Amino acid sequence: MDKCVCFSCDRILEEEPCSEPLTLHPIYDGLIFRSNGNYGSTIFDPMPIGIEEMLQIIICDDCIKRKGKRVTRIHNIKRKVTADAEPFVLGRDTRGKI
Repeated sequence: MDKCVCFSCDRILEEEPCSEPLTLHPIYDGLIFRSNGNYGSTIFDPMPIGIEEMLQIIICDDCIKRKGKRVTRIHNIKRKVTADAEPFVLGRDTRGKI
């Protein structure tokens, strides 16, 4: 990836300088999402046989804010078999408090 560009609006985001191209380094005013596929996807569901492969997209904070009702906050994923889920509300910390 040459530049950090928002997947949704094509805005170019500033990124933290990094000398290692394979290292995931911070971007400013955006989020990075990675997926190792999804069973049932017709475009990306690799069979992990010795090679780990992922897709990555970057979405700017403004696009997340505009479509926040479509975002779900997932938590307790390492402590429970079934994770807790709740609507994403801008301004809440990870414990659900404002």
